[in-house]
Amino acid sequence: MYLHPFHIHVNDFQVMSVNGKPYDAHGRQDTVDLPMESEVVVRIPFDDFVGKTVYHCHLMFHGDFGMMGLLNIVK
Repeated sequence: MYLHPFHIHVNDFQVMSVNGKPYDAHGRQDTVDLPMESEVVVRIPFDDFVGKTVYHCHLMFHGDFGMMGLLNIVK
């Protein structure tokens, strides 16, 4: 059951694995659906943007429970 559409602003990413299992990625994406209490490994080329951006669960009320944060991308 997927309960968390995890999203990163600005930079698309390639999902490498979910819960230690390889993920069949078909290119870069900006959202990945995750099961509860899971771990995701992503690759992000930080080539196009410098500055602060956010990541969060797309179920916005989940942000109230800590499922959001800031990335500070530097050169």
